[in-house]
Formats: sequence, C-alpha cells, structure tokens
Amino acid sequence: MKPITDTLRDIRKGMVAEAAGEELAAVVRAVTATGKAGSLTLKLTVKPQKGDSEQVVISSKISVSAPTADMPEAIFFADGEGDLHRNDPRQPEMFRNADLGDAVVDRRASA
Repeated sequence: MKPITDTLRDIRKGMVAEAAGEELAAVVRAVTATGKAGSLTLKLTVKPQKGDSEQVVISSKISVSAPTADMPEAIFFADGEGDLHRNDPRQPEMFRNADLGDAVVDRRASA
C-alpha cells in the first residue's frame, strides 16, 4: 500500500501538503502563544471520474481552528444616561494644583 504522504505530495504538485504544513505551523504558534487547544482538519473527497470506472477525482479542503487570546476585561462606571466612564462620575475628581496651593478642585464643576 502506498503511504498517504506520497499521495498528498502528488495532489496538485504538492500544494495541498504545503498548505497543510503552513496551516499546521500557524495553529502550533497560536497554541503555544495562548496555551489553548487548536486543530487542523484535512478532508479529501474522492469521487469517480465520469465515463471512466478506474479514474477518480480528488478534492481537498483544509479547515483550521486556531485558538485566540482572551481579551482582558475592563471596568467602567455607568451613569444614569447609559454612558460609560473610567472614573466614577458620582465622585468628584481631586488633584492638587500648584497655582491653588493645597486647594481641592472639582474638574467637573468647571466643565
């Protein structure tokens, strides 16, 4: 029996084997970067050539499921109008301004 790897090298002059190798490398990089599982599926469909009982047509499809990194969560404060803020809009922001000495200034009041 002929090894399947030999047949893969013959399909479209090795293009399927080369594409599968490139896709596999991409999945491996994603797996090592994320620590999550990935997969590559190579599907070969074999159907008879019309009018000839000994010839077959082979088509191929490569499907990849590469893991992606989780997006970090962000915390926001919601106001009564449904807008999101990085700082609590109910609490005045405080900072020290050299021109005002040690006075506490509410920046929202001047806006």
